[in-house]
Amino acid sequence: MMGRTAEALFWIGRYAERTENHARLIDVYYHIREERESTNGQSWSRLIDTIGDRAAFIEQYGSFTEQHVLQYITLDKNNANSLLACTNHARANLRNIREKMPAELWDIMNGLYLWLKEKEVRDITADSPHLFYRFIRDTLSMFQGATTSVMPRQNEWYFVEAGRYLERAENLLRLLQSLCQDYAREELSSYPLMLSVLKSVSGYESYRREYADTVTLSSIIKFLMLNDTFPRSISFSFQALERSLKGIQLDDPDLGNAVHKLAKLAGKVQANLACMDEDDILSGKLEMTLQALRDSCNLMGIRMSKVFFPSREEVIA
Repeated sequence: MMGRTAEALFWIGRYAERTENHARLIDVYYHIREERESTNGQSWSRLIDTIGDRAAFIEQYGSFTEQHVLQYITLDKNNANSLLACTNHARANLRNIREKMPAELWDIMNGLYLWLKEKEVRDITADSPHLFYRFIRDTLSMFQGATTSVMPRQNEWYFVEAGRYLERAENLLRLLQSLCQDYAREELSSYPLMLSVLKSVSGYESYRREYADTVTLSSIIKFLMLNDTFPRSISFSFQALERSLKGIQLDDPDLGNAVHKLAKLAGKVQANLACMDEDDILSGKLEMTLQALRDSCNLMGIRMSKVFFPSREEVIA
């Protein structure tokens, strides 16, 4: 497999996953803003901190208003992590290898991009922001469903899946870090804040089945980090990442050995997670653990780039 093809596949998985994750988070934050909003736009600033760049936002827009924040994180072409930019990146990579991918994937991603690029902020707020972001989420779920149902389980599939699950783990780690920081600043338990995290990963119902009405920071962290059956947990993501990397079969022994080492690194992270328990979460070292896991994600992304596509770098969330 040519490095250009491997690169495109990997980043198709990452950008599609990033767009869906951000759309979920924006939707949830938007609809709980009245419960948490203060006079200085605190909820909007938290959202920028989670999925954007505060310094870049302030330089361009100045104030954390609803219109400014929605424009920046949804439609701003200059923000590399906006929904429009991420969709465009996924589409561009898909277009580069269009002849090697099922036509359904191009139709879905291209359709989403063409729809999104015509929108303005008033289109989000005039009708129903929930329906707007729900459409994006549903379209990307359809894209993932199409990859699952029509792509042969060959190298192309495994590269897309590796990108998807590496991105999923990194996004969740950023979200958990933001939760811990917000929780510490508020000093008191913030029920809406904690529920927003569960809902942003569609984990609220699964969490309730396991923990009923108990909503605490430690139980949420435990569920999202260590539950190996919930598809958006960190544990599950690293399991899936390891499987995807092991599935890549290459004729070049040097490349094959490099991928094998990456799979071992993912397995090592998963093994460390399996050894954790609630006491480790409550030990006061949680932020160090989350950062160490993010560093592992960054390291795997860097090594993947050096092995397969050293010519350029994409945007790391």
